[in-house]
This record gives sequence, structure tokens and C-alpha cells, in this order.
Amino acid sequence: MWFLTFSLLCLFLQRCSAEGHDLGGKAFTFPAETDNSYVKLQPAETLEHLGAVSACLRYFTDLPQNNKDQSFFSLATPAHSNGFLLAKYGQNRHQMYIGGGKLDFWGLPDELNEWNSFCVTWDSETGLTQIWLNGKPSSRKAVFRGGSLVGPPFIVLGQDQDEYGGGLHKNDALVGQLTDVHMWNHVISTCEIENFSKNKGFEKGNVINWHDLEFTIRGNVVLEDQITIKSDSHNCSDGMYIY
Repeated sequence: MWFLTFSLLCLFLQRCSAEGHDLGGKAFTFPAETDNSYVKLQPAETLEHLGAVSACLRYFTDLPQNNKDQSFFSLATPAHSNGFLLAKYGQNRHQMYIGGGKLDFWGLPDELNEWNSFCVTWDSETGLTQIWLNGKPSSRKAVFRGGSLVGPPFIVLGQDQDEYGGGLHKNDALVGQLTDVHMWNHVISTCEIENFSKNKGFEKGNVINWHDLEFTIRGNVVLEDQITIKSDSHNCSDGMYIY
């Protein structure tokens, strides 16, 4: 009985977390709107100061409602609950928070029931930030110039932290899927962003790397194989991204 209990515990922990795991061909699925479902990420490097950030991910959702927030990536520090947040509000309106400052980006191609490539960069020295959606750049804006994110970050996927490590709300929850999540502590080049959007070879994140990821699942989130269908055939491919 002890051995069976121990074995089941090991299987449970293996299912809920994966230290340094390659998630190529996988996706996190958030199937319902809840206030307790998210994925906590462990940074690959010890971070006590962030003066520049880049992040890329792909998301899939079918929710167009204008009154619905969907949070993809939330980094909180003890001083800033919205230290670095990527989200969308309705359709064709994407939001970025850095150090508590907020920017809205409008009119970029945002497809329902399709995988969307979403990248963002921010540099403290100038405050300049920009997002790219499916390879198309936004206008350049400025926020939190001269600021920095100080203290150990708490990073989650699929929810928005209104306080450090907590303060989750149902209306901020992602209902959909996330994959290919990467984060850097510097500004990556537009060439790297273009390569990411086209799913070509690109520099993997040095802070969060989808192919070497330590994570913990909380609530109703499923890690599963990514399945896409070729547009010119009826063949189905597991673990591949086909555009």
C-alpha cells in the first residue's frame, strides 16, 4: 500500500510539474473561465533587476467579446503586481503593462480559432515598446521610462495577478491555448521576431525557454499535444506547427 501511494504521488507530481522539460509540440489548454487555473513558471535565471524585456508566445482562442479580458503572461514583483503583463481585450485590442503603466495597441491582425503569434519588446532606457502580432508591427510607444522591475518575479500563464502571486479573477482568465512561450532580459531583434512568427530558427528565451521549462500546473489546465491540420490536405500532424 505504501509503495502504491508513493507511486501515485510521483505520477501526480510528474503530471503537474516538469523541471527543465522540452515542451516542443505541446500546448497548455485552458478550457474554462475560472479564478484558480494557471501555470506557474520558474525563470531559468535568478532575476533581481529587469531593465529590458522581450517576450513571445502563440495563443489560440475563440472569444471576441468586447468586455472580456484574456491574460496570457503575467509577471509580478513585490513592488508591481502588473510588472509585465500581456493580454487582449475583446478582439484586435492588445494590452501591455510594464511597471504598472498600461498601453493599448489597436487594429493588428487577431484571428479567432487560429494560432496567433504575439511578441513584445521594452527597453527602460528609452521606455520604447512595440508589439508584433502575426509578424505585423504596431506603432512604437513609450512607458515606464527609466524604471526597472526589482525583486524576484512571480510568473504565471493564463491569468492576471492583481497582487504578488495572487489576486486572480475569473474575467481575466484565458479560455484557449498557449504554446511556444519565451522571455528574454534584453531586447531581441526584429529579425528574431520575424523568425519566431514564421516558426523558423530563432534565439530561445534565456529567462523562459519553452524547450527547457520548469512549471507547475494549478487548477483546470491541461498539457497536451499540439494538433494542427494542413490547409491543403486531410492529413493531421501531432506535435507540429503548420501554417
